[in-house]
Amino acid sequence: MKLNYTFKHLDHSDALVNYTEERMEEIGRFLLREGYGNVYFSKTKNEFCVEVSINTREKYFKASAFGSDVYGAVDGVAEKLEKQFLKTSKQYKNHKKPELSKEGRLDQAIRFKKAA
Repeated sequence: MKLNYTFKHLDHSDALVNYTEERMEEIGRFLLREGYGNVYFSKTKNEFCVEVSINTREKYFKASAFGSDVYGAVDGVAEKLEKQFLKTSKQYKNHKKPELSKEGRLDQAIRFKKAA
């Protein structure tokens, strides 16, 4: 997954970029196709904000997290994106209609006969 990094009111850190890439690679295995994204790091008075948006061919994912530690905020974003990826992958895997399969039609016929 290709990511672009933007820092606002925060110095660019290779360690932070590497940590973010590692976390995104861990959760990227749930994606069906490769995508590209933007990672936006910002700092307010006493809080860090991390926003991630990822585009794939099928869907657009976006998550943000706040924290007193920037690494904790990255972990929060990774957890939110992982939930979104899992939900989407389950939707794609379980999209078949049971009434169109042989087993589903047989099950409906059995239920119909029992009701009659």
